[in-house]
This record gives sequence, C-alpha cells and structure tokens, in this order.
Amino acid sequence: MVHQIFVLLAALSCCFCCGTLAIENKDQHLRDLPCPPAEDIQPCVCTVIDSSTFDIEMDCSSVTTNDELASIFSKDFPYNDFFSLVIDNNNHLTTIRPGDLGQKTFQEIHISSGSLKTVEYNAFSSSYGTLTDLDITSTNLDYFPFNELNLFTQLDHLDLQNNLLHGSPLLTSSSLRYLYLSGNPIDGIILNSMPFLDNIYLRSTSITYLPPGTFTDLPNLDYIDLYYNGLQVLEAGTIILQTSSNSVYLYSNDLTSIAEGALVGLKGGYLYVQNNQLTELAEAVFRPLMDDGVDVRASGNPLDCGCEIAWLVTSSTYMSLLDSDASCTSGQLVSELDPDMFAVIC
Repeated sequence: MVHQIFVLLAALSCCFCCGTLAIENKDQHLRDLPCPPAEDIQPCVCTVIDSSTFDIEMDCSSVTTNDELASIFSKDFPYNDFFSLVIDNNNHLTTIRPGDLGQKTFQEIHISSGSLKTVEYNAFSSSYGTLTDLDITSTNLDYFPFNELNLFTQLDHLDLQNNLLHGSPLLTSSSLRYLYLSGNPIDGIILNSMPFLDNIYLRSTSITYLPPGTFTDLPNLDYIDLYYNGLQVLEAGTIILQTSSNSVYLYSNDLTSIAEGALVGLKGGYLYVQNNQLTELAEAVFRPLMDDGVDVRASGNPLDCGCEIAWLVTSSTYMSLLDSDASCTSGQLVSELDPDMFAVIC
C-alpha cells in the first residue's frame, strides 16, 4: 500500500512539473511575441515599448559586423514591421548597406555616438513608406544620400547633427518638417522643394555666405537657427518668410551688414542678431521689421549711436521692441540715450 501511494505521488509530481514547464514555455512564447525569439536575434535585443500598441524596438547596439546585422534581419520574424531601430555607441559599424536591414520596416531609426561613416543609397529602402524619424547624430558620418530623401514619403524629422557632412547638400522632400544639420562642416544648403519645412537648425557649421533665395518659397518655415557661423553679410532676398510669430537666430556670426530686403516676413516674431559686428541698426532694414511687431535682440554689437539711430531712440514703440542690453560702442545702453537730444540734433 505504501509503495502504491509513493508511485501515485511520484506520478502526480511528474505531471505537475511537466505542466509547470509547459506553462513556463507558453509564457516565454507569449513574452517573445510580437518580438522574434531572443536566440534568433542575438546580440540585438527586442523590446515591446508600448503594451497598448505593441510597438517593438530593436536595439542592435552590440552588433560587430554588417554581415551579422544582415544575418539577423534576413531571418523570418513573426512580424516584419518595427517601431524603431536603435544603434548606440557602436564602434564596429562604419557603413549601413542595402540589405543590412532585410525587408523589415521601421517608423524610427536612431543611430548615435559611434563610428558610422556612410549610409549607402537604398540602405533604408524598405522603410520608404513608413519612416517618420531618422536620427544619426555624433558619429563620423561624412556621406548621406540626400538625393534619396524625397523617397521617404512620411519622413517628418531628420536629425544629422554633429557629424562630418560637408559641401552644400541639395534637399527635396514633400513631407519633412524638422531638419537638424548643426555641427557639420557644410558650407551651404540648397532647399529645392520643401513645402512643409517648419524648423531648420544650421548652428555651428562652416556656412559663411547665404546666396539670395536660400530661405524663400518655403511656405511653412518659421524657425531658422544660424547661431555660431561665419556670416558677414545678408543680401536682399536671403530670407523671405510667409508665416507669423516666426524666429530667426543670427546670434554670434560676423555680420557687418544686413541689406534692405534681406529679412522679409518676420511678423510678430523674433530676430536675434546679438554678438555680431553691426555698427548700426539701419532704418531701412529694422523699421519695417518693428512695424510688423518683431522683437529685435541686438546686444553685443558695436553700435555707433549717431543720428542713424534717431528713428529708433525717438520712438517708444520701437524701443519697446529692442532688447534692454543693446549698447553703443561707448558702452552706453541704447535705452539710456536721450530721445529729446536726438529729436533736436538730428
């Protein structure tokens, strides 16, 4: 009798263990989905980043070769549509080639802080119709296929900051709204057809000259960041905006001259020209801007403050639109100048 009880307990224990193992295996399978099995994608890591939408992220920061990356993405996955791809601080990949990502699609691609030098044409072709955000920042990137840009029909955000891109890229996009090219040694930019471009960041580049027409025919553009470049002059027709409450940042350039008609359409917005080499706030340039309610920030310029500034000093309305730190070459604040004196002398 004791022997029979022992056999029965052993059988029950076996059933329990097998059942538990089966449940654990089932749970593991549920945890994998919609991700591929972990062993199929190592060293990449797949994560469900939103349990309500089942958005999945592939982090391939630890891959060591292009062939390894291509091998992973050539496999059959339960789902081929990913939310994002992340490659961070990878010093092995120097190129992204066509086929490295297989036929998998992504809405966002984020590559940062590594040794990437080249993105080849068609490298992201499977995501032509899905990619909304493409970020490649703080790498050694010196070649990017800008001529492919218009094929990304949903692209909203392109961030290529702090790389080694050079020359004057030509950009065409029917969808792009945010463009970040700061921190690259580019010496110009050509915006061919970008009807939805809203913000452009060109801070700390090698741009020293903007030809007339650089920022025109861009109906939605309302934010231009040109901080810390080497611009010396702005010619007529360089910036013509069509929006309202816009902002143009020309802070810390080498501007000595802004031509009449160089800045048009800044309505109710902000113009930042601090820390340049302007000796006057020419009436023909700045009065139309202030008539449109533009706030002008001009501190850090060696203003002569002769009769050429009388139009500004004698108007409380215009003075209210000038930053309080703007000063003359003598060091006296423009806000402290006597308007009555200018009214009499000038």
